[in-house]
Amino acid sequence: MEPQRIKVLYVDDEEGNLMAFRASFRRDFEIHVATGAEEALAFLEKESVHVIISDQRMPRITGAEFLAVVRTRWPRSVRLLLTGFSDIEAVVDAVNHGGIHAYITKPWDPTDLKLRIEQAYEVHALREERERLFNRYRQVFDASGDPIVIVDEDGRLREANTAAQELMGMDRGTLLTSTVQQFVPDMQRLFRLMRPQRHGRTFTNVDLSLGTPNGRLIDCLVTATYLGRSPEGKALFQAMIKDISDRKQEEQRLKKLNADLDRRVAVRTQQLMEALDDLGAFSYSVAHDLRSPLKNIKVLTEHLSGLAALRGDEEQRDLTSRIHKGSARLIALVDDLLRFARTDTHEIRREQVDLAEAAEECVQDLVLDRTDVEFVLPERGAVSLQADRAMLKVVLNNLLANAVKFTRNQPKPRVEVGFGHEGDDIVVWVKDNGIGFDNQKSEQVFGMFKRLHRAEQYEGTGIGLAIVQRIMQKHAGTCWAQGEPGQGATLYLRFPGKADEHAFRMAS
Repeated sequence: MEPQRIKVLYVDDEEGNLMAFRASFRRDFEIHVATGAEEALAFLEKESVHVIISDQRMPRITGAEFLAVVRTRWPRSVRLLLTGFSDIEAVVDAVNHGGIHAYITKPWDPTDLKLRIEQAYEVHALREERERLFNRYRQVFDASGDPIVIVDEDGRLREANTAAQELMGMDRGTLLTSTVQQFVPDMQRLFRLMRPQRHGRTFTNVDLSLGTPNGRLIDCLVTATYLGRSPEGKALFQAMIKDISDRKQEEQRLKKLNADLDRRVAVRTQQLMEALDDLGAFSYSVAHDLRSPLKNIKVLTEHLSGLAALRGDEEQRDLTSRIHKGSARLIALVDDLLRFARTDTHEIRREQVDLAEAAEECVQDLVLDRTDVEFVLPERGAVSLQADRAMLKVVLNNLLANAVKFTRNQPKPRVEVGFGHEGDDIVVWVKDNGIGFDNQKSEQVFGMFKRLHRAEQYEGTGIGLAIVQRIMQKHAGTCWAQGEPGQGATLYLRFPGKADEHAFRMAS
């Protein structure tokens, strides 16, 4: 595609000058000529040109006067004035009224005049491009769903799109006679908010509230961009406004909900602390007011059982024996409840504990009514656990005692303590070859007062494994069990290898 040729209109009342101009530039430009202002104006009514060159001295109307008319009716055409050295006043008049791009003195030099015409065309092309960009911007400006306004440095609104008019509840004419100060009373606060949000020529996401004439307060985010200066020299800014009133209302609602929740949590926490204090008082009462009468009953039944044996009263001896067993069981239950309650108040003091050493101490502490139980323990120094030594011994004591209890009917009872590594975690297990349990009920094993076997078969309060679970939770660990009826059971403990202090506090 060939580049567009520059269209030039040359106006001069002397035929010789017109012929010379045409002869000089017909190969370079598309030349049109006119012998006077009237002929030139008639031509421009039919066809547009890029550059208009007019001689100053013409009959009835001067070149400056002609170019002033052209400026008003065809402002896109770039205007040049051809004049003599003595016509300085005409040049000034042409600049002021005709808005000429340049003037050329007579006699003109073809090379210089050709360069002036090409420069004038570049100005024309730049103006066309600017107007095209402005029209595109105007389309985007008007069609934008977000409110947009143009504001000068004095706060006067120069332009506003339809969305801005709808947001403020004002028509365009009224809005353009307003100032920012009418909608943002505290301008100093606005400037303080804008400073930290500046990034080059743009102030991004400035949070402010706009007041409308009808009294509505609009929470919004404003992004302001410096556009340049107006013809009067005023700095201009484009402000894009995003209405976030709904978001602010939702934030306020969430803050209120959080405040209410914090208040309710504080109340519940206070109630919980009071309940814990009551529980402590209850535990003290159980330890002193309930345990003592139970011990007295146990001792008295032993005495009555002895007297019944001397008299040979089997019925009385049987009754006292049953009362003795029941009181002993109640005392064990009270002791277990106290131990369970203490696990919540006991502070964890972690250290490196040798698993084998702790297991050996627990085996030695066990009160066994038989010596045929085979214990398989890990070697000393094989593994160390980051745990509370006293609590770990409580856990192992409960697990080993359970394993011994449920292997009493086995011809060769066997209890094994082992360990393994899963990543950074250490898994410890206690395995027996006792009665076992239904694996579908494994989730009930560590429940409070949960028993998988009848009390007549195996004694116990159903609290020991609940204590185990509570202690493992305080160590940020876990515990679980596996078993099969008649095939024994295995209880697992997982100690985290890299549990941080926060995890331990949360578990507590």
